[in-house]
Amino acid sequence: MLCAGVFSMNGIDVSSYQGRVDWAAVRRAGKDFSILRAGFGNTAKQKDQRFDENARGALAAGVAAGAYWFSYAVSEEEARREAAACREVLSPYWGRLTFPIYYDYEYATEQYVKQQTGRDPTRAERTAVIEAFLDEIEKAGYRGGVYTNRDYITNKLDMNRLKRFELWLADYSSRQPDPRAGLRQTASDGSVSGISGAVDLDVSYKDYPAILRAEGKNGLEPEKNWVSDTTSTVEIAPCGVYTVKITGEDIGLVAGTPGVVCLHRCRREGEDTFWHVIGIGEAGQETGIYPAAGGPRIFIARIS
Repeated sequence: MLCAGVFSMNGIDVSSYQGRVDWAAVRRAGKDFSILRAGFGNTAKQKDQRFDENARGALAAGVAAGAYWFSYAVSEEEARREAAACREVLSPYWGRLTFPIYYDYEYATEQYVKQQTGRDPTRAERTAVIEAFLDEIEKAGYRGGVYTNRDYITNKLDMNRLKRFELWLADYSSRQPDPRAGLRQTASDGSVSGISGAVDLDVSYKDYPAILRAEGKNGLEPEKNWVSDTTSTVEIAPCGVYTVKITGEDIGLVAGTPGVVCLHRCRREGEDTFWHVIGIGEAGQETGIYPAAGGPRIFIARIS
């Protein structure tokens, strides 16, 4: 929801461990996005067994998708090979993934590195491995990010070197989100319709579909064809909730005047996207609703 300058979307992250997912049920449960495990290691043969199934299912159900790759890299060169494998697995979905591609580096990665090398990696080595993977991902046109936890960003990584990438932070206890994290994993024991057993829950604080389209990342293009009606004004009562239907490709919307309306994408049905519009300003205030990637006003809203 975009409200008084604060944006959030609810989502999940899944892998083959969740088994078969009913993505239509996940969408009905109010999950707007999913981060899917694409695979692990340095060969495309290590693709997650359900990645294609999950990617096709999520996208067909109107659930936005990104992906992550689990790291077993012991060196920068191996991280680059892992990035090449990841790109190969993702290639059928070029232009369709609207969330970043994350590199998952955590305790199991370190255990593997120690088994292979006989020692723990240093802060600089961990950071360099992540940087090498994400540099390759971004060279290929994707938006890259790192998935990790608070212990890592505090004690084990040089976040100054990684600040140009997105951050997906596993943080189950903090009351306030870390301002560096565009995506936060809030629980590992969530329950969601359409999934048997526990699933990770996530919140996005950035409108990644709109941002990535505007930046041309992941093979996405800015929306060009809009259904626009700038001649009429919609009167909305203070705190009233209305539903607006936009026909055509799914789009990201922004309010022209923060603090006057809230927007929340609620569902996608065929060629139509439905948005909740909530009046939160004072009587007489007016704002236009615009496509996030640029373009004319979709409509005008005025607080009655």
